[in-house]
Amino acid sequence: MGTVERVRELPSEWKKLNLGCNFHGLSGWENADIQELPGVDVLCDLNEPWPWEDNSVDYIRAYDIVEHLREPIHTMNEAWRILKPGGLFEVWVPSTDGRGAFQDPTHVSFWNQNSFLYYSQRNMAGLYPSLIHCDFNVMLSDTPANAQGVIWTWAFCIAVKGEG
Repeated sequence: MGTVERVRELPSEWKKLNLGCNFHGLSGWENADIQELPGVDVLCDLNEPWPWEDNSVDYIRAYDIVEHLREPIHTMNEAWRILKPGGLFEVWVPSTDGRGAFQDPTHVSFWNQNSFLYYSQRNMAGLYPSLIHCDFNVMLSDTPANAQGVIWTWAFCIAVKGEG
């Protein structure tokens, strides 16, 4: 099963974003992509400021999209900005520990489990206070390599904000 098919059942009242949805829009979700495709609700370039209000989103699904975005710090800061306190950012990204990160010529940023440590104030975020404004509690895992040698890093990032 590919990562596209994995969809969590979440409370219907939550505001849920499906970033980089391509042809895989999800019912009950706000589906965003840079291309105008069937099922896309929000047409936007995630390399620019994201079009959602601060603290307005409960859950962000980012499967096979963050590696297509130029600036990882921008990506993580924007996700944190729009998430409510305790909001969830779930990322599936081809890991540099397998072939998938480098095989696709449209990949412009490269990730593995250690990459996410830089977006937690308890870990490495404090090294770059003028750049990294986000703070996440992060749970991480990698998938086994598939037949093509692709390993995905799964990151479950919980937005830490004040008392939230």
